[in-house]
Amino acid sequence: MYGLMRTIAVRRLLGAAALSFMVASPAWALEVRGYDSSEDPGLYKYSERFREMAEFPPSEGLLDDAKEVFNKDRGGKSCSTCHGDDGEKLVGAATNYPKYDAKLGKPKLIQHAINTCLTDRMGQQALKWEGGEQVALVTYVKALSNGMELNVQTDGPMAKFIEEGRKSYYERMGHFDVACHHCHENAAGTNIRAEYMSSPFGQNYKSFHEVAKGFRGSERDKRLQAGREIGSGSIEHWPIYRTKWGKLASMQKRLRTCNKNVRGHVRPYGDDYYVNIEAFLASKTNGMRINVPGFRP
Repeated sequence: MYGLMRTIAVRRLLGAAALSFMVASPAWALEVRGYDSSEDPGLYKYSERFREMAEFPPSEGLLDDAKEVFNKDRGGKSCSTCHGDDGEKLVGAATNYPKYDAKLGKPKLIQHAINTCLTDRMGQQALKWEGGEQVALVTYVKALSNGMELNVQTDGPMAKFIEEGRKSYYERMGHFDVACHHCHENAAGTNIRAEYMSSPFGQNYKSFHEVAKGFRGSERDKRLQAGREIGSGSIEHWPIYRTKWGKLASMQKRLRTCNKNVRGHVRPYGDDYYVNIEAFLASKTNGMRINVPGFRP
């Protein structure tokens, strides 16, 4: 473990040297804040070893790769052509997604916005859903708002779609006849196989150390008890890097994977069903600070 941490420390020093070089480079180089483990309310539920890993996650450097995708030439244009150097005009934009689109008459995700830009404004083909370039762009656009509070509209035209998402969240499905809330609320603070369950909501968020003061037992016992009281959030830290998947993934993949796990009907990426659930989850994590790409086992 010590050897690994020493290697990571060396890489951090090299990264700092590269950053010093970047500071001296032209002013157009926009510095994008990355994932901050100290502001991730969901890390408490994992082991001390994993929390140490989260300080130097394997996702480090992926935002640099994503920036290259953002600035990639696509028929004489790039995303920066309209959205400013390195996306400076998009700072804060992701705080409002999922977002109601009057033309579509329903909410859209950042993925929808990206594909519309590509097809309608750049004359390019839409990116494959959950493909490497699409997830990279979603992550980069959202990272431009890191540290800013999620502020998704919940009234007006969004209200009925959030309600549809709420109904889906509490609706039983699949061979196992369970709903989202059975795992993420009723079973919060317990393990289902190797997965530790906690609420995807954020309103009742308290720091682990604050809550654990009143608990007795081992650190693991305290984490289990805290799982019943601490919201781990959801939309604000997705897309995430999962060690299990070995890559970045969006909430769309998470929702579809859950459907598969309960042997339910799996819909296409970007389906209204999943968009509405994202809108509902966002309404429950409004006020939490965006922190992507998140990091989980």
